[in-house]
Amino acid sequence: MTFDLGRTSAFAALLIVLAGYWLVFRPLEATLADRYAELDVARASIERRLALARRISPLERERTELETQLRRTHATVSGAESVERFLRDAAAVSARDRVAVESVAGAVGQPAVAVARAPQAVILDELPLDITLRGHYGDVIRAVRDLGNGQVPARLTLASLGVADRRPGERPNINATFHATLLREPDAATLPRLHPL
Repeated sequence: MTFDLGRTSAFAALLIVLAGYWLVFRPLEATLADRYAELDVARASIERRLALARRISPLERERTELETQLRRTHATVSGAESVERFLRDAAAVSARDRVAVESVAGAVGQPAVAVARAPQAVILDELPLDITLRGHYGDVIRAVRDLGNGQVPARLTLASLGVADRRPGERPNINATFHATLLREPDAATLPRLHPL
């Protein structure tokens, strides 16, 4: 058997390359795969944080709106003062939205539905009123929206809608009567006394 130096050298070079691959490059491939996995986790984390950051501004706006609504419901005024503030709002809305307030009357509260359950604490006092507005349909709708967003929180529901008598020189108008329920924080006298069991 003859010893061929060229073949042996080529074989040795091949063994060195294979050993180098298994000893050097293979562990680096595993390290790179781990690094890519870490980068994917970091990218997902950054994308979640960016999505949260995009939500901060709308959430701050919503928080400001909710604080404003909370301040409106925590009025420390009496029921008469709440009605007076609502009537001032109605007068301002009437002038701004070109509608006429035809009538405002105290309404009888709707009877509560009897449900067999434990008594609950009163969250808000409700002061019922009926208000009739006269004007063009779009103006009445805008006025109702403005009244609902006024100084006194109010829940407005349509009671009746009809065509108003046409006055000379005017376009056709409507009369719309709404049940307005003014909401306010209850007085200490109206809060039920809760007795410990």
